[in-house]
Formats: sequence, C-alpha cells, structure tokens
Amino acid sequence: MYNNLPFCPTHSYQILNLLELRKEDARLICGSCLLNLIKTKQQFDANKIVDLVQINDHPEKAFQFTDIKDKTNLVKFLNDQKEQMEVIKQEIDNLLIQLEQWLSELLQEQKTNCYKIIKLDEFKSNFQLLVNQDNSFKIEIIQQIQNKFYNYFQSIKVMNQVAKQEDLQNLELLNDKVSKKVCKSEKFEDIFKLINKVELDYVQFLNPFWMLLMNTIENNVKRQVIQKKPIYRSLENELTFEAIRKVIIGKENLLWFFKSSNNTEFGVFTPYNWYEGGYSGTTENNPSFLFSKNQNQIYPIIQNMGKYTQYFNHQHILFGGADSGDQDLRINPDFKSGYSRLGVGYKAPAGVDTSKYSTHLLGAMEPNVVECEIYQIIYE
Repeated sequence: MYNNLPFCPTHSYQILNLLELRKEDARLICGSCLLNLIKTKQQFDANKIVDLVQINDHPEKAFQFTDIKDKTNLVKFLNDQKEQMEVIKQEIDNLLIQLEQWLSELLQEQKTNCYKIIKLDEFKSNFQLLVNQDNSFKIEIIQQIQNKFYNYFQSIKVMNQVAKQEDLQNLELLNDKVSKKVCKSEKFEDIFKLINKVELDYVQFLNPFWMLLMNTIENNVKRQVIQKKPIYRSLENELTFEAIRKVIIGKENLLWFFKSSNNTEFGVFTPYNWYEGGYSGTTENNPSFLFSKNQNQIYPIIQNMGKYTQYFNHQHILFGGADSGDQDLRINPDFKSGYSRLGVGYKAPAGVDTSKYSTHLLGAMEPNVVECEIYQIIYE
C-alpha cells in the first residue's frame, strides 16, 4: 500500500514517507532528503522528523505519552503475577521430578526388603530345581522338591504369624528415611513461599490504600516503582529491635507497616539511608510521609523539618522531630510504649491538636504494636 505514496519531486522514485516539522510549517520529505538534512544542518534535531508509516502501522509506539499504558499499576501487577506464576510452575515441575525419584527409590528399596523378608532366593532355588527336571518324573526328587516348598511356605507362614522383628523394623526404617527426606526438602517450602507472595501481592493490589501509597511514592520521588521487596515480617521473624536493626541498617527507600493490638494500621515511607544513633533526612524535596490506613490519610513531611525525618537506636524508633525533643511517632523497644504527635515534623490533618500527644495516628495514646512489616522500594 505504501507504493502508492507520492514520489519526492527532488529524488525520483523515492516516496514521501517522512515529515519534517519546522518552526512555522511542515514539509514532506523522503529518505534522501533526510540524509541531506543530516549532512547540511549543524544542529540537526531528529525529534523534528516524523515517520508517517511508523505512526500508521504502530500508533501506540509512536507517541511518548502512549507508553503510559505500560506504566500503570494494573499492567505492572499483571506482569509481576505472570512472572511469579512462571517461577512457581518451574518449581512445581522440578518438585514433580524429585517426587518421582523419591517414589522410585522407595518402591525399589521396599521391593529389595520384601524379597529379603520372603526369602526370595530360597524360593527361586526351589523353583529352579523343579524347572531342571526336564519333564522327567522321579518320585523321590519330586518328593524332595515338594518338601522344600512345604518347608519354605511353612517358614513364611510362621514369619507372618510371629514376624521377624528385625525385618519389619527395616521396612519401618526405610519409610522413616524417605519421610524425613521429604519433610526436610526445601522445595515444598520454596513453593509455599512463592505462592504466599503471589497471594500477598494479589491482596495488596485489591487494597485501594496500598495503591494510594504506591502512587504517592511515585509522585513524590518522581520515579517508577517496579518492586516492593519484603525485608522483614514480624510474623516470620521475632518482633524485636535487634531483628529490625539487622535488616534496616545500610538500607534506604523503606516502607514500614505497623499494626496495633486494636487493629489500627499505620506506617511511614522514607527514602534515606538508615544508620544507628542519628537523624537523617533533608530539608529540600523530601518525599517522606507518615500514613494511617484506618484514616485513609497521608501526612507528608514538613520540608523545613526534614532533617528529623528518621532515627533509630536501641532505645527507640523515631519519625519526625524538633529541637524541643518531641516526635511525630515514637516506638520504644517493648513496641507497646511510645506516642504520636502529628504536626512536629510531618503535617497534621485539619482538626488535630498539634500541641499534645493524640490518638489520631495510633488509635490510642500508645502504639501497642503487635505486627510489623518492612519493604524496600525498588525503582526502574
């Protein structure tokens, strides 16, 4: 169809498939015209050249703003789920191979032990005597063979009744051996963890507040979030300052979630590196914020108080602060005591008294934290 495009008046038999966007107008050009522009213009701007055929064939790729579809949370979520499901599928395939090996091993060892218990060699020896008669019928030999078979099956019968404890224990030991091998396998645990992560991501995606947090982070830092990497979960690790210290020191871009005994959920995002025994933060373009899931609210940092963004030592976790010594959120090592006073370093919503401790963020006068999760935000 593009053969029907008009030819360039300057370069015969070359189609006019390009458009040069000039200051006051536009000009249809061909490939040779473009080469001349590149050679003759000292400051050639490739952004001023439009490939009309490319736009006609792939309009979704032609305009910069159309790639926003690839940056929506829905597309990211679906791509993440697809990738995780593929990993799970591969892990399950690997486990199926392992299960087949375990089953084959178990059956083979059971067969070997069974042959030993039923004295298969003795049976085969008797049977071979019978086969070796070559259709002859010698009464005394046949009688001997009959007696051998009789004695053999009598011994098996007695064994079934009395049972040789040692042989039966061998079977039990075999079962225990394979059972322990299965129980100790990390393949099951790996798959369960992967499935749990997929489930967690799914639940979080269905949570509008989670989406609000991600959008707020992206808007504040002016970067696209590509991963929320869990680095600490109190339900899997112990809820202690030491456990938290091990995972946060030296890390940045951390998103914290706290849950109190009264089911109040709150948290904070800060981009700054965590170290022990000092405040960190900046007073310009500081993207940090506290949040309350129960209130469905975001409390951004007060920019000129940004140097008090975050603090950690063995005595407390602090968010926000001032020279007066107050903080917006303080959590002590027992996770029960502490307080909140919004408006010190993070903006308080209208109607909240910023002159004293309040229950607005915590749902109570003290944190009473029973769960904590920390994620590291990864950008593209």
